[in-house]
Amino acid sequence: MKGLCCVVLAAGLGTRMKSGLAKVLHPLAARPMLVHTLGNVLALKPEKIAVVIGHQADKVRALLPPGVVPAIQKEQKGTAHAAGIGLDALRGADGVLLLVSGDAPLLGAETLKGLVSYHKRKKADITVLTAFLDEPFGYGRIVREGGKISKIVEQKDASPSERKIKEINSGTYCFNIKSLKQALRHVRSANAQGEFYLTDVIEIVRQGGGRVAGMPVEDPATALGINSRVELAAAEKIIRTKINRSFTASGVTIIDPENTYISADVKIGPDTIIHPGNTIDGRTEIGGGCILMPGNIISDSIIGGGVKIKGYSVIEDSKIADKAQIGPFAHLRPGSTVGIDARVGNFVELKKASLGEGSKASHLSYLGDALVGRNVNIGAGTITCNYDGFSKFKTVIGDDVFVGSDSQFIAPVTIGKGALIAAGSTITEDVPKDALALSRTPQTNRKNWAKENRGRKIKKK
Repeated sequence: MKGLCCVVLAAGLGTRMKSGLAKVLHPLAARPMLVHTLGNVLALKPEKIAVVIGHQADKVRALLPPGVVPAIQKEQKGTAHAAGIGLDALRGADGVLLLVSGDAPLLGAETLKGLVSYHKRKKADITVLTAFLDEPFGYGRIVREGGKISKIVEQKDASPSERKIKEINSGTYCFNIKSLKQALRHVRSANAQGEFYLTDVIEIVRQGGGRVAGMPVEDPATALGINSRVELAAAEKIIRTKINRSFTASGVTIIDPENTYISADVKIGPDTIIHPGNTIDGRTEIGGGCILMPGNIISDSIIGGGVKIKGYSVIEDSKIADKAQIGPFAHLRPGSTVGIDARVGNFVELKKASLGEGSKASHLSYLGDALVGRNVNIGAGTITCNYDGFSKFKTVIGDDVFVGSDSQFIAPVTIGKGALIAAGSTITEDVPKDALALSRTPQTNRKNWAKENRGRKIKKK
């Protein structure tokens, strides 16, 4: 928006969160709270943006996209002090300033855009975004005279009659920058907190003949800041509900939205069906026509189209090609890839392993640091022994290999194309193409031994 600048206040620790982590760094839908707020602000395309940072400044600064100016508030002296630091960082900004708290991630871009438009339409020096609450405890009250805002009184400084007021200050404002700069010079710290309140500029501007407007928000829940773990959980539910509705609107079937957890950066194609209890987060991308049975955990993974993921599988930082099947109870650890139409079955674990097109590891196997070719059958109980206590080594299995059950590959070892590994073998050397590898003790049968010794007690030594 032309002529618009923005300051985001993100310097506080948030003592009511009872955490060593700065408040704006707490995650919502797998994104830090501040990232949600910045996304809403950036959607307005302001000419300049400054973020006031203080506690854990390096971590907060790392979240700022290019072009957003960090402004350090070394000592937290109140919101007016922070606003002044933000203004200084904008260097010569003029026109309209949108000021938003970093802990207000539910304020969508449309609401913020509406506030700016309302401010310009009213030709106000200050416009306050307000909300009406049945239980306003803890929030600054909007005091009106003749319908016009005369001042904002913080909870700790409010009189008994003022505490009965239902209209509260959301902490989001539009300012005429020149009016704000002048008013900030007159703010004092004579209050219960001993801080410089930004809310004091309301009365200062009004007494100076300026115009103060107030715009009530349609949905009060979106205007409230997050100051506690209870409020964080409530915001999490609101954001996840919005995310799930967005996916269902785009053609994804979510059978039980209340028990499906999808983070903000996930992408899902149409005609995918998601059963209850799935958690999908990070930068996961899921193609169309997939089926996710109950209870899966998927993070930072790329999943092709037509994939079926059976219940209670864990998939981390992995790639799964079209028409593959995973699970149930499978675990794909980081760095794993599964080819087209391949299968990873019950209690199979992959770690930095590649399973080629059409290959199958159907049950009870561990493939670590392995490169498995196309159309390979991995028998139950197969293990690639990739660690010797000091270093990791790789197992390479060529195309069309058949691996019998209960086989172990002592890496590093290479199995040639078309080879057959007999069940129960421990492979310590390379196997040539099309060879049979057999490594086990020859079987001995003793005739009638079982019959002759049935019921006989075995003497202990």
